[in-house]
Amino acid sequence: MGEHIDVTTIAEASDSASHKHDSRREIIEAAAQCFMLKGLDKATMDDIADELGATKGRVYHHFRSKNAIFFAVYRQAMQYCFEAVTPLVSMKKSNVKKLEQMAHAHARVMMDTLPYQRSIRLGVEVYLRGSTTEAERGVLRELITLRNDYENLYREVLRAGVAEGELAVPSIEIASRALMGALNGLVDWYRIRPDQSEAERDALARALAHAVVHGPTA
Repeated sequence: MGEHIDVTTIAEASDSASHKHDSRREIIEAAAQCFMLKGLDKATMDDIADELGATKGRVYHHFRSKNAIFFAVYRQAMQYCFEAVTPLVSMKKSNVKKLEQMAHAHARVMMDTLPYQRSIRLGVEVYLRGSTTEAERGVLRELITLRNDYENLYREVLRAGVAEGELAVPSIEIASRALMGALNGLVDWYRIRPDQSEAERDALARALAHAVVHGPTA
């Protein structure tokens, strides 16, 4: 006879894995809030636990250090960007229109996940000027590569636009950096307003996308 499979045990294991994932996600969410408000260098594990409404032991159960949590925040921030923009690259539209929609989607991600995006913007600067271990520098290089892979989505569309005569871009590299710099700069000046409607937020994102793709006077 075949080996008996304990369905109850499988279900319990699945529930346990799901609970662990949810718990990690809650910690990452709380950490993003703390990093945004206090900065990576000043936020502590106690602050994260307080924001979470849990003990510090629960935080340490999932992450061995604050830096490990920051890396998780960084990965999640980039995942939000990839999920919003990657599907737009293959749209059957002009490259200019595609670029504008990608910029709009990116701006919305910056707004909708502001704690994550502002945290990584501030956190990377702390790392670049601070002391880190070789292992941490290795992880940071991996994350920067991930960011570059994301920016390559825009470079791909810019190249296609130049090749098809839609865009006159002397330097793809400079154009992509200028575009990303303008979009990412949103996290420095945008503030969450409880009274801001979804339509107002979307209109702001579209205006920014239009400005960075067509120019502020277009």
